[in-house]
Amino acid sequence: MKTWTSMSAILLIASITACTPVADPYHRRVARFTVQEKGEDAYTRERIANLPPEELTGKGLSYLNQGNLELARLHFSAALQKKPDATAALAGLGQVFLARGSAPQAREIFTTVLEKDPQNMAAQLGLARIARSQGDYPTAQKLLETLQSNYPESPAVISELAITYDSIGQDKLGLAESLHQKFISLRPDNPSGYNNLGFNYLLQGRYTDAIPQFSRALALEPSNMRSKNNLATAFLLNNQEVRALQLFEDTLGKPAAYNNIGYLYMTQGNWDKAEKAFKKALALNPVFYPRAQQNLDRLNSLRSQSAH
Repeated sequence: MKTWTSMSAILLIASITACTPVADPYHRRVARFTVQEKGEDAYTRERIANLPPEELTGKGLSYLNQGNLELARLHFSAALQKKPDATAALAGLGQVFLARGSAPQAREIFTTVLEKDPQNMAAQLGLARIARSQGDYPTAQKLLETLQSNYPESPAVISELAITYDSIGQDKLGLAESLHQKFISLRPDNPSGYNNLGFNYLLQGRYTDAIPQFSRALALEPSNMRSKNNLATAFLLNNQEVRALQLFEDTLGKPAAYNNIGYLYMTQGNWDKAEKAFKKALALNPVFYPRAQQNLDRLNSLRSQSAH
């Protein structure tokens, strides 16, 4: 009897142990990705607690597109806490971390997504962006060309592949130009398409062609400083220094404007004009703007090397 009782206890313990759920590596990682962050908005978390995972994911993507990374993260995390296998939410969380500049964590998230969903476009696109940002152009190109063959009409894939080709340069610039134009045909109201095409023209040395592209981008989004600075650059490279200076002043202030103009002249080998611009920047603000002095020193070094 005593032996029977002991054996029963052993069997009972074994049964309980076998029924205890043990999280697999995927679910352990998801739990780690969705851990509550310091200063997290408890009110928002409580307000969204009863929403279904699909709605949480949709709202997260909407906030991500608006650039509200914290609300996007909260919604994706809530969706994953309810449904850990929601790869769309997990890929969205990876995009949040990538936008925050946390590439290692974003890469881990995208890799985890692909373990569950090997064809997930958002995760593959995220890994390609990380590769490009780190200068690993062959990896980015391979991922993106595969994606384009699977999703030939995806504006996101088309744009990312075009930017990657621009980064590679040389014989890829013509391919990039065609892709930028295709993106514009798909998203004619998106200012980034015109800005990116204009930048491609700058890389090709087609400065006159770049001006209307940057102008179109600004017409669609007048507050975009990147497009405004690019247009100023295009004006300067087209020998329209006054117009370039006006735009640079509007975005950077006059000392920085002259410094930028000097830098562009220096990259073109136009050292006399570069020196004049750097000295103007220093005269306007010698204390607050040391970068102009650094650039002037660099210019003098280049001249000295050239003399020898």
